[in-house]
Amino acid sequence: MRPVFSSLDRVDIIYTDLEGRSHWLQSDHRSPEAIEAEAELSLLFALIRVLNPPRDFPEDEPEPVLEYRCQHLPPAFLRAAIAGGGAQLVVDDVVPYDDEPPDPEVLADLGFAALAARVLAEQGLVCDLASLQQLERQQPQITREDDEIGYWRAVLSLAAVAGELLRAEAGGRWALHPSTGTLPFNYLLGPESSPIVVNPLGKAIKLLENGLEDSLSDLVTVATRLLHAQ
Repeated sequence: MRPVFSSLDRVDIIYTDLEGRSHWLQSDHRSPEAIEAEAELSLLFALIRVLNPPRDFPEDEPEPVLEYRCQHLPPAFLRAAIAGGGAQLVVDDVVPYDDEPPDPEVLADLGFAALAARVLAEQGLVCDLASLQQLERQQPQITREDDEIGYWRAVLSLAAVAGELLRAEAGGRWALHPSTGTLPFNYLLGPESSPIVVNPLGKAIKLLENGLEDSLSDLVTVATRLLHAQ
């Protein structure tokens, strides 16, 4: 059975309610304890899963209701991600979010930074180019069909470390950007008015597909050179 909490580039279910309103539904069957065990990944998975579908909402039709369904009330950070991404949390019934929904870009920036710190600490590495190169060399080529959780975990983990290298070298932040590819977040460098848009997530996908010929460490090097040349 496909692990439905980790499908980042697709919707689990689309259905029409009794009033004729379309619903796009994402499911997460994990326990609160399982969500907490990988808090950084859980946060980023949820954010991406609720921010990606609206990019494909049909034009010239009423906007679908976006749902995130859990079997149990999830931890507060996941409820914040769901609300920040503009989705309804459903646990039997709709669970209202009583606070102001947080900015999803702020959540993503914090989540990617925390994930990078966790990955590097688990491997006994520091945040430098050599560490990213080591992670790339150690990364087996896996596919979504064989191991969907492992595939997306690797994509987000490698991209997170690349993002922190960019931050250390040149500042910047994770952000939503219309030029993005499969996933909705890019890393922006330089001035807000005309940033350099870097896509570590897309490059990590290519690395898993093609190997070291699509290296994130090369992406980091080129992006920082471009910024310093401005």
